[in-house]
Amino acid sequence: MCDTHEPSAPASVARRTLLRGAGGLVLAGGLVASGATAAQAATSQNGWSAGSSSQIPISGLTVSAASFPAGVRSGQVHTILGYVARRFNSEVEALVSGWCWGHNYRAISGSTTLSNHASGTAIDVNAPRHPLGATGTFSSTQRTRIHAILAYCDGVVRWGGDYSGRKDEMHFEINVRPGDPRLAALVTKIGGGGGGGSTTVVWTTVQRGASGFRVVAIQHLLRHRGYSLTVDGSFGPTTESKVIAFQTSRGLVGDGVVGPKTWSALVVTCERGAAGQAVVAIQKTLTHRGYSLAADGSFGPATESKVVAFQTSRGLVGDGIVGPKTWAKLTA
Repeated sequence: MCDTHEPSAPASVARRTLLRGAGGLVLAGGLVASGATAAQAATSQNGWSAGSSSQIPISGLTVSAASFPAGVRSGQVHTILGYVARRFNSEVEALVSGWCWGHNYRAISGSTTLSNHASGTAIDVNAPRHPLGATGTFSSTQRTRIHAILAYCDGVVRWGGDYSGRKDEMHFEINVRPGDPRLAALVTKIGGGGGGGSTTVVWTTVQRGASGFRVVAIQHLLRHRGYSLTVDGSFGPTTESKVIAFQTSRGLVGDGVVGPKTWSALVVTCERGAAGQAVVAIQKTLTHRGYSLAADGSFGPATESKVVAFQTSRGLVGDGIVGPKTWAKLTA
């Protein structure tokens, strides 16, 4: 794991120095925060909250044959760093299993400042091939391709190979504070926020007489929308009548057929922290697709990791958010 960062943070990021003492962390002004309070107050070099995977949202990240142990920060950061890793893998060099790293709660070596790895906002790629402090580990062509990836990211991502001091060519990190509008803009540009870069969403039509996992998903989604019915996986007259009632309530043609317009109105965008019947639908559908997990209706880290794995397997952005694009792939 790389253990350094650029000595001076970018202008858009103000550091918060944290000194470790016997009772916890000594903050600016001499205040001491101990235990969980200290961890909650901690921020990494780039201004993001830092902590263990139980204190900050972390999702698994896998690109091709390589997994990033401990994952990276969920949401926008996951979308962006996942995008960088995928382009690196396809345009710069193939990622090697066991050589890529993500979240790790620790300080920068020789410093009291928390590493950006501590907030899940940094990744290291093919680390043994590009060791800390080494220069020239990439060819000129590879460097050009890396800078093309960075240019696409509009300043949101910084590469350790561009540090003015000690180089860290394995390292990529988020270079803006939380809430910076460039984060959302880049996620939209990439095509995240619900899975996938394509703007086309193709739905599978389901109607009376059908049975199976799609019907189970529809029934759970109807229950989420307040329509009482038994989830039995059979699209019979009761399910049809509930579909018609839902359609008419949304100004759709009440034909009882769950096609693109009905699917679009019926699905619910879910992410980590969500709960209820829509989450049960996601969990059961993931299990049907081979991503086995308990259908407990709670969108926690296990469900999120399965969603990310499914998304990346389908060429979608692995942001862990089940939006229309991911729903359509799940029910295809």
